[in-house]
Amino acid sequence: MPRFASFSSSAASNVPSTPRVLISCTTGVELACVGWSHRAHARPVLPLRGIRVLRLFSLRGHHRHRMSGEEAKLKLKIEQAEAAVARAQKVYEEAEPGSSKDSCLQLLLAEKASLLADKKALDSCLQLLLAEKASLLAKEKALEQVREKDLLQQRAAAGKRGRGVTSVDDHYHDQLPHLKKARTDAGTGVEGLDREEIAALINKKLPTASSYSKATAGGWADNRYKTLQPYVNFHRQHTLQDQRTIPVALLDPILAQIAEDCASAAPTQGDCIFTTRVASAMSENFKTEGERTDKFWELLEHENSIKFQRIDFGDAKTDGSLTHPKGGLMVNIEVKNEVGSGGGAIHVQNAVYAAKYAAGQAGVLRQFSTCPTLLIELAGPNMSLSGAVFSNVVVCDQLTPMVSLLWQPHSPLMLQAARCFAAVRLALPRLLAYYDSVQSQALRQQLDFPYPTSFTASDGNGRVHFKYVQQLSCLCFRGSIQPHGQSVFIKFCRSYSTAAHQAMATAGYAPALLGFEQLVQGWWLIVQEFVDAVPWDEMVDKPVEPLKAAVCALHAAGFVHGDLRGCNILVAASAVYLIDFEWAGLVGTATYPYFMNHADIQWPDGAGDGRLVTESHDLWWLRNLI
Repeated sequence: MPRFASFSSSAASNVPSTPRVLISCTTGVELACVGWSHRAHARPVLPLRGIRVLRLFSLRGHHRHRMSGEEAKLKLKIEQAEAAVARAQKVYEEAEPGSSKDSCLQLLLAEKASLLADKKALDSCLQLLLAEKASLLAKEKALEQVREKDLLQQRAAAGKRGRGVTSVDDHYHDQLPHLKKARTDAGTGVEGLDREEIAALINKKLPTASSYSKATAGGWADNRYKTLQPYVNFHRQHTLQDQRTIPVALLDPILAQIAEDCASAAPTQGDCIFTTRVASAMSENFKTEGERTDKFWELLEHENSIKFQRIDFGDAKTDGSLTHPKGGLMVNIEVKNEVGSGGGAIHVQNAVYAAKYAAGQAGVLRQFSTCPTLLIELAGPNMSLSGAVFSNVVVCDQLTPMVSLLWQPHSPLMLQAARCFAAVRLALPRLLAYYDSVQSQALRQQLDFPYPTSFTASDGNGRVHFKYVQQLSCLCFRGSIQPHGQSVFIKFCRSYSTAAHQAMATAGYAPALLGFEQLVQGWWLIVQEFVDAVPWDEMVDKPVEPLKAAVCALHAAGFVHGDLRGCNILVAASAVYLIDFEWAGLVGTATYPYFMNHADIQWPDGAGDGRLVTESHDLWWLRNLI
C-alpha cells in the first residue's frame, strides 16, 4: 500500500515553493517533508520511517487534556470540601456545650477527613501525571534515536548515489517551530514547552556547574548553550529575552524579604557577635577551598542549628546544601578559596546547582511550588546572597552585592555583613515553614506569574482577588477580578504617585485606580481599570483639545507627570486618559529616576537622572505630541 499520496493541480500553479508536511494515509503517524514546485506536485523527499513527531504531540495533547480534567475535578472537590469544613467549623463554634456541640465536632472531623482524602487523591493524580510525562519523554528519546539511525542509513545510501540528504533534516527542523508555536498559543510555557518539559531539557542540556560558570568554550558564553538561555535566566545573560523575565523578588516573598533585610534590618547583639567570629575566621589564610568550606559550615551550623550536606549530581557535588524532607532545596553554598580562584563565575555556578535540583530532585514539589532557594556565595573573605526560583523558567537574581567579611570594626561594611547574617537567620525558619506547608495548602495555580493575587480595594470593600490572564511586558499584566471576571491592568513598579493617579481619575483623565499595595523590597502593586483604548501614537485623528485639558487639570491639581510620551496616553471614543504615574508627584518634589533611557529617547532640556520634574517638561511633551 502506498505510504504517501502524490497529487498535482493546475489551479495551484502560482503557489510559492514552501515546505509542507504530509501524514501517512496508512499509519497516521509518520511524517514526510515535501516541497511545492511551480506545478504544485507533492511527493515525499526521503520519507523518514522513524519520525513520529505528530503522534507524539498528539499523545501529549491527549495526556494533558485527560489529566487536566481529572486535576480540575479534584481541585473543585477540594474547594467544596474546604467550604464544607469552614461551615462545619462555624457551626461547631456557635453550638452550645453539650450533645449538640459533640455532634458538631463529629461533623467537623468528618469534613476534615474528607478534605484530607481529596488532597491525597490530588497528590496521587499529580504523581501519575509526572509518571506519564516521564514515559512520554522516554518514548520521545527512543523515537529520536530511531530517526538518527534512519538518517545515517539514508546518508550512506545517498552517498553511494552521489547526493546528500541535509535538506530533509532542514525540512524536519523547519516544522518544529510551527508545532511548538501551536502549543505556545495554547498557553503553555516558553516556546510551547510546559514546566516539566523545560525541567527535562535542563537536565539533559545544562552542563556541569563548574563548566557552565566559565566564560570560555563549554561555558555560559559558548554558542552551543544559547538555546538554553530562555530557560535559565542567570546573572550573566542580559538579552532582550530577559526583559520579559519577572524578578525573583516578585516571584517569591521570602527571597524578597531577604533582600530587604540585607538592606535595612537592625542586627541583634547575637548577629554582631556572630559576624565578628565569621570575620575573624574568614580573614585567615586557607590552603585549600575545602578547608575554608569546612570552617564556614562549622560557623553556620553552630549558629543556626542546621546541618549541611553535599548533594551529588553525578558529575559534581555542591559545596554545601540544606534540604527539606519534602524535597525542597532551602539553601545552597558555593565556595571559592579566594576571589578569582576556580576560573568560573561563582554566582552562575551556584545558580546551576539550584536549576539542576529544581529540574531534577524537586520532583512532585514542582507542581506546587516555584522551589525558592537561598544561595550563599563565599569567595575568600567576601560573601553575597542570591535567590533562585523555578517559575516557567529558572530565574536567579543577586539579592546583595559582594559584602566584605574582613575584620573592620570601624567600617560600615561590618554592619552590612551583620545585616546579611541577620537576613539568613530570619529566612531559615520562613523557608522551613514554607516547605512544611506547601503541599498541604491550596495549590498555587499560576507559578509563572508574580505571587500577589489580591489587593485592598480603594473603595474600602476589603480584599479583592484576581487572576493573571496575560503578561504584557516584564512588569505589566492583564488580569481578571474573581469571581465576576472584570478585566484589570496590573503593574509592578518601584515608585508610583497614587495621589496624582486618583486626582486624574476623579477628573476623568485616567483609568479608575482600583487598588494599590506596597510589597516587600520596595515594590508597589498597582491595579487599575482595563481601558479598551488606543495609544496616542497610533491615532490618526488625535483629540488635541482633550489632551490639553488633561495636562492642564494635572498641573492645576499641583502635580507633574514627567513621562508624557505617546505610549502613556490612551484614547477611547475621544476621551483622553493619562497612565503610568511612576515618575509623577507634587510640583517641586517629584524627581526623575536613575538609569533613564538616554540612548533611544530625547528628553526635555533639564530632564535627567535624579533631577526635578517640572511643569515645563510636561508642556514640552505636549508640544511634541500635537
